Amino acid sequence: MIKTLLVSYSPRFESNTKKLIDTFLNVASDYSHVTHLDLGKDTPPFLLADNLNALVKRNLMGMELTEEENVSVKGVDRLLQQLLDADRIVIAFPMYNFSLPAAVKAWIDAVIQDGKTFKMTEDGGYEGLCAGKRALVLMTTGGDYSLEPAKSMDYATPLIQGCLGFMGISSHSISAYGLNQYEDRVEGIVSDAQQKIVDYITSNVFWK
Repeated sequence: MIKTLLVSYSPRFESNTKKLIDTFLNVASDYSHVTHLDLGKDTPPFLLADNLNALVKRNLMGMELTEEENVSVKGVDRLLQQLLDADRIVIAFPMYNFSLPAAVKAWIDAVIQDGKTFKMTEDGGYEGLCAGKRALVLMTTGGDYSLEPAKSMDYATPLIQGCLGFMGISSHSISAYGLNQYEDRVEGIVSDAQQKIVDYITSNVFWK
């Protein structure tokens, strides 16, 4: 059975994002062992002076850390190890102000580590070290970002998929757009996204 890391952020009461998460959990339970990281309850550490400088010292400079420095990076390394242990990753969140919620971005900042999930190549480029892993991105939005001109303001989808690709993780995105814009169609929009999740998981052998 494959190992899946579900990274979610859905703190709102009656969250539509949670409905997508629950759909994934219902269908994936037959195929995968799921570890659920709820960023609303288990908030990832931000990169600040202590842990950031310790990561630079260890990952970029190849130096041993002091006991205090090892403690400072313990939080980000826990998140990193969860990612490394997973075969599949699901990331679910609502769009905030055209991009990712801060907690989701903090998770990304924690797991993108030089020498761990990517490396610099001799020609000055980058190589992802997580090839073989696959990800599914689930997103909800208040406005309809499926059409222009709003589509060009969806910075969340290219950002999250770009970060995953940087680590060598191919990804697929399913979004429920316009949940505030089309208040009379919310149930249908969510239902359509839920069906896309079911179809995607059940029709792709690499999720089984």
